Amino acid sequence: MAHVALYREWRPLTFDEVVEQTHVVTALRQAVITGQIAHAYLFSGTRGTGKTTVAKIFSRAINCLKPEEGNPCNKCEICTGILNGSLLDVLEMDAASNNSVDTIRRIVDEVLFMPSQARFKVYIIDEVHMLSTGAFNALLKTLEEPPAHAVFILATTEPHRIPATILSRCQRYEFRRIPLPGLISRLQEIASANKIEIEAAALDTIARLAEGGMRDAISLLDQVRMSADAEKTVTRDDVLKLTGVADDELLARMSKALLTGDATALLETVGALIMSGRDLARFLLDLAAYCRNLLIVSVSPAPGDLLQVTSFQLNRLKDVAKLTDTNTLLELVRELSALHGELRWSSDTRTSLEVGLLRLMSTQHDFADLTGLEPPPADSDNDLASENIEKKPVELIDESIEDESVEDESVEDEYVEDESVIDNSRSDSTDSITSDPFSASTVSNSASDDANWKAIQDQLIEAGYMTTYLYCRPAAFSFCGGELHIIFSEKDKINCQELKEPANLKALREAATKVMGSNTPVVVRLAENPQAEAQHCPVPEEPAWITRVREAADAFGIPVIMEDTTNG
Repeated sequence: MAHVALYREWRPLTFDEVVEQTHVVTALRQAVITGQIAHAYLFSGTRGTGKTTVAKIFSRAINCLKPEEGNPCNKCEICTGILNGSLLDVLEMDAASNNSVDTIRRIVDEVLFMPSQARFKVYIIDEVHMLSTGAFNALLKTLEEPPAHAVFILATTEPHRIPATILSRCQRYEFRRIPLPGLISRLQEIASANKIEIEAAALDTIARLAEGGMRDAISLLDQVRMSADAEKTVTRDDVLKLTGVADDELLARMSKALLTGDATALLETVGALIMSGRDLARFLLDLAAYCRNLLIVSVSPAPGDLLQVTSFQLNRLKDVAKLTDTNTLLELVRELSALHGELRWSSDTRTSLEVGLLRLMSTQHDFADLTGLEPPPADSDNDLASENIEKKPVELIDESIEDESVEDESVEDEYVEDESVIDNSRSDSTDSITSDPFSASTVSNSASDDANWKAIQDQLIEAGYMTTYLYCRPAAFSFCGGELHIIFSEKDKINCQELKEPANLKALREAATKVMGSNTPVVVRLAENPQAEAQHCPVPEEPAWITRVREAADAFGIPVIMEDTTNG
């Protein structure tokens, strides 16, 4: 005989066999007993909670020749005909595959004819939310004024996608996720009947992974049975390895590495994760859930009542939770969820995972604290640039300084100290004070610049340019002379090259222009020290005609003031 999957073999045949869903079963059983059958029902709820199964039981119960306390007998010719599919009065269809208006029109035409053998003609329409707008409109009139012998049972996982006109004509039953004890009890029953040797902890793990879905739980048990050694008891580790889920030990190691700033342990844990064949995206979700458990341990006086874990696991959670505070854990959960979204778009998931986790670590610890590494040696030129930035007086950008008679000697000397900032071709102190778009000026990434850069990145994501956004992540930036400068180091040369592609440059310009409110040119370049480069605007190469004007003006002692009129 051909193999039958466990979830099909153990599908309930009566209301008594349905696990949980008492609020639905009780109402439907009472409707069968009293004979008060509605013309349309809507079963909604997450996958694997029994919607289609209960619909089939109900279709047999209302047509059964000898019902037993509201349950179908499953022995009479009507019940057996429905079970083996030979009775045409009960039709089950999948709206995902048959969502056209023509399909519904055929049903509307057929429903007018009396049933051939059964008392009711029953139409079970699964995934009804997949019907087209025309199909819903074709069904609407029949639901409003149905024949007395017709019963429609609609099942869906997304009731919000069903038109309100359809919802208002149905009796609605919400199927809830099955609680953990109900799942474990059913799994134990199936394991005993099929002589599957499995630990209680393994059953608990299967039930948790099913997330309230009975079909998912039974399917996973079936998968474990097929892959496990017949003479060996299935353990919790066997289930975790089979499903690619990280175990608690791996999650604890990664959490400790993140919270203590141990970069070496973090990279080693990722390596172990890769070699074990675990799914990296699922690992991030598991790690976020583990941090959520750490948060519960931190804030709850009785975490054992809220977490379904063993005493050993609870003690380990408490040990890890002592390494941090609640704010850090909240931030980790948020950032891990965001990193999971980034990982879906990455072509190199391992690198993206490692870089993302190291970035999270760096937000908690200074660079010098990471695994005892010494920070890079200070560069004297960079130090000088930083010093000049600090020395830059507010008067440099103060528009109130327009009087040529104001010549503060001390201020002028301070300007001349930084030769990288002042244009050596001009000796007149008035020229150095005037606003010249071609003169270099020191800049620093202010809070508004940071906000604008973040807004530009968000705009890229919103517009669907996820690849462009990912290329920008390792870059430094500065807003200089009305331009956005995106600066990469040599190790990110590939990112720089890709970002220079016309499509990516266009996406950047559009995002920058939308955020800044005016046409914003984008410059993408390499630098030895991107962060230091981002602190200074580069000196643009002056056009030849402007140079000649300057020379002529200097010869006659005429001051030259350049004005930028590109923005109107």
